Amino acid sequence: MNIYEAVFLGETNEEICAHLLQHFNKGEYQEDLCFALWRPSTGQNRYSALIYKAILPHEGERNLHGNVEFNPNYLSRAINLACREGAGLAFMHSHPSDGWQAMSQPDVVAEKEAIFYPAQATQLPLLGLTVGTDGYWSARFWIREGRKNQIHWCQKVRVVGEKKYQLYHNDALAPAPKRRNILRRTYDTWGAEKQNDIARLKIGVVGLGSVGCIVAEALARGGIQEIVLIDPDRVEEHNLDRLLYGTQSEIGQYKVDVAERRLRLNSTAERVAVQKIPLSLRDERAYLAALDCDLLLSCVDRPVARDVLNFIAFAHLIPVIDGGIAIEHAENLDSFFAHWRAHLVTPYHQCMRCNGQYTTSDVSVELDGSLDNPAYVSSLPPEERGRNQNVFPFSLHVAAMEAGAMFRYLVAPDWWPPVQQQDYDFLRGTTTIQNDKCRPHCVFQNERIARGDAINPNLKSLIIRTGEPDRDERKSWLRGLLSKFTRAFGKE
Repeated sequence: MNIYEAVFLGETNEEICAHLLQHFNKGEYQEDLCFALWRPSTGQNRYSALIYKAILPHEGERNLHGNVEFNPNYLSRAINLACREGAGLAFMHSHPSDGWQAMSQPDVVAEKEAIFYPAQATQLPLLGLTVGTDGYWSARFWIREGRKNQIHWCQKVRVVGEKKYQLYHNDALAPAPKRRNILRRTYDTWGAEKQNDIARLKIGVVGLGSVGCIVAEALARGGIQEIVLIDPDRVEEHNLDRLLYGTQSEIGQYKVDVAERRLRLNSTAERVAVQKIPLSLRDERAYLAALDCDLLLSCVDRPVARDVLNFIAFAHLIPVIDGGIAIEHAENLDSFFAHWRAHLVTPYHQCMRCNGQYTTSDVSVELDGSLDNPAYVSSLPPEERGRNQNVFPFSLHVAAMEAGAMFRYLVAPDWWPPVQQQDYDFLRGTTTIQNDKCRPHCVFQNERIARGDAINPNLKSLIIRTGEPDRDERKSWLRGLLSKFTRAFGKE
């Protein structure tokens, strides 16, 4: 792995910080410590620790004397808990200064020698973290390599909360970008600290259709330095009335290729890295690339992709912003109804299955191929048929809602209310704001939060391992080629 990171559940972060900073918050010079449990999340190039449970000390399990020491029985209790849950061990302590913390020699000895060897019982690396007086986290992994215990510093620590996304960067590994005049209005709006945090995120766009290409443009204009584009489809003639980047000369090309060229032209970052993945999210390589992202924008209209993204948001603690459009035509009337929505998906927000974006039966129908069978679709009652028709003005609106929800989640101060789902009714011209919870027996809320690599996406056949474009991709390419041929030679 090239990149190491640590991720907190918001409530776990609050509980641990309240303990570690309790003395500093009262004006006392006294460090503190605790242990916690974490599970691994392994992407294509990133290894993350999902910190989900605090193990606070009992009476007599630590000694406070300005500095702080743990007693052996506390370490033993923490390791036993980790082994019982199949989790890794995290050791955390506070420092009397702010910002990203380095390690003193006693810190190194405690983690590398006193804790590392007993923690090998978990069969996972030891995770060490330090929090400054301002709540700023630093983190590192201790990994056995040959005969040595090697330290691997984390690039950043993330905290996934209900109201905001907290980011703590290691400037030595990921330096803050220099302020650029091209972004002066962005910097002046929410400040250099927020913009530097946002710019260093790795953000993925899943689906480069009418909504996704506009969202990707917002990322490029916003100075994001790393963007991942995931979409297996190619540009077709019927896409051109709503595809921001599509032109007739690009029919038959992969959407990710077309989008990537425009993002490089329009990016406001000094250097932008765009990773193109012309594969379905079901493909293992696309799935693992998504696990490398800090945030994902869901611009898809298929249930399987949404189910995978739902899983990633809960199991791997990667926030997802989802949007969708539905258009219904009234029977025997020259009229239609349209509505669209954008919503944030995290363990603190309603999942896509509970808010009606898809159902388990929708996933099964797509997996068995029925969703692409015209005979099957026409046999369904009208209310069960696909309603993902779209036009550019609608795409523009839902893309703005998604981008707005994302930036709001990233720049929000503590006192702002949580990001909520927005539903727009085109007929009435009204926006409904809601923040419903998942159903009581929701499998995502009850069984999958911060499980990481311990579980796989819901269906056995969900993640496929193939290097070949699937049949639908080949059909799409052939249709594009036929369209070009027809325009070139035309009918007499």
